[in-house]
Amino acid sequence: MRPAERRQRATVVRLVGLGHVVAGAGALVVAAVMIHAGTRPYAGLGGVVALPGVVLGLAALAFTRRALRALRHLGSGRPLSEWRVLALVEIATGIPLAAAVAVAVQGYGAFEPWRSPLLLPSVALLVLGSAGLLVARDPSPRVEPAERSVA
Repeated sequence: MRPAERRQRATVVRLVGLGHVVAGAGALVVAAVMIHAGTRPYAGLGGVVALPGVVLGLAALAFTRRALRALRHLGSGRPLSEWRVLALVEIATGIPLAAAVAVAVQGYGAFEPWRSPLLLPSVALLVLGSAGLLVARDPSPRVEPAERSVA
């Protein structure tokens, strides 16, 4: 692999890693909103979203912590196996969101998926998860014989 290709790959890997962190932070924000909305006395929700918000918050906290750890150890030569787990979690979350978009579109009366607020998060999770799997597929590029140093 040439140095320019290595730099491009490193940039893509960093961007995917930052995407994992952003996805986790976004889930933390959604969990905080759910907890806040579920604990307000006159919200009309009766606390029904507070418990799922706490569960989502704990899962999002674990996901974000793992994504930060994976991003921190990026240059250490560790394999990107943690990234596979993060990518699979994102895909496993994106698929039900995409199904929810499909269900919501049926209720609109016309095919208008852009009206669903779940469209962007589902597409983002599916794309980021797929990119994470592609990046983690080849964690350490092989050094070509011409690139080996004699030191």
